[in-house]
Amino acid sequence: MIIFLYGSDGYRLKENVDTIIGAYNKKYKSGMSHYQFDLEDGTNFDRLENAIKSVSFFDEAKLIIVKNPFSAGQATLNKLASLASDLKVTADKKTVLVFVENGAEKELQKTNKDMFTFLTAKPNLVRTINYFGGAKLSDWVRGKFKENGHDVSPAVVSLLINVVGNPAPIFSADRHPPAGGRKGRVWGGAGDSWALANEINKLSNYKNGGTVTEKDVNLLVSHKEDDSIFDLVDAVGNQNKAKAFEMVYRLINSGHDPHYLLVMLVYHFENLLSVSDGSTPKHLHPFVARKAVSQARKFQRDELLAKFNYLAGLDVVSKNGLINLEDALYNFVVN
Repeated sequence: MIIFLYGSDGYRLKENVDTIIGAYNKKYKSGMSHYQFDLEDGTNFDRLENAIKSVSFFDEAKLIIVKNPFSAGQATLNKLASLASDLKVTADKKTVLVFVENGAEKELQKTNKDMFTFLTAKPNLVRTINYFGGAKLSDWVRGKFKENGHDVSPAVVSLLINVVGNPAPIFSADRHPPAGGRKGRVWGGAGDSWALANEINKLSNYKNGGTVTEKDVNLLVSHKEDDSIFDLVDAVGNQNKAKAFEMVYRLINSGHDPHYLLVMLVYHFENLLSVSDGSTPKHLHPFVARKAVSQARKFQRDELLAKFNYLAGLDVVSKNGLINLEDALYNFVVN
């Protein structure tokens, strides 16, 4: 059996793959017949071939995830298509071969028309996952909030979409670099589903069961002009105290709300804590997760927890008027 998932929306592609893996793991507890390969990272074809040819453990169905097949060379693609045909994988219900590619049809056909034709041929299961727009996008955003335990108003949904932006192919090398695609691929910028999901999780964590309001969106959600906020959290995460102090000074003097800076720092340290045990939270974009892992290694876990708790405490005491938050932020970044 062959399943082909492709399209421009990388976040929802990952959601679909996670759903398939979750259903498989629920049915087959051992996990001994589940394989994943990424052809973009130079995966040895022999390993993939062996997985396809291997006999399943405990008479389980095999689940083989093949990411970025169009990033492999022509020779590899030809061997892969020939192998799948020779072994009659399409008719083999004990082997589920899932191909996942983050790219639009026109782009994939241009890269390798024969492979695209092979993967989309009957009886393969094919699903195109492109960016949502209009009512579908609003429903998706509302659904993501519900997953986090929040019912939000249409006004909040509309504002969030307008602030983050509708999914659009805008290349942004720093915030949304290619995370599994051919050289030169254009990725969604501030408005892609990764960004929306990230902001939804941030808002949900901040409210912690309370009602998310338009005021919260305006306070917490990153606007396109707020790239300097990311420079601040990166400087803190990399323990570059001089740079962090400079960014706090620049941001406060350009009119940014100190509470907004505090929330961004709290959220960043929450992400560092979440990856410090070696796991990768589903809500994080792969690039963001890799950066977080790199930064988390520069701290002891107890140190991360102490800094997170300190920042969370600043939120309480500053709102009660017990400290000057600007001074507290300066002290935090240099200590």
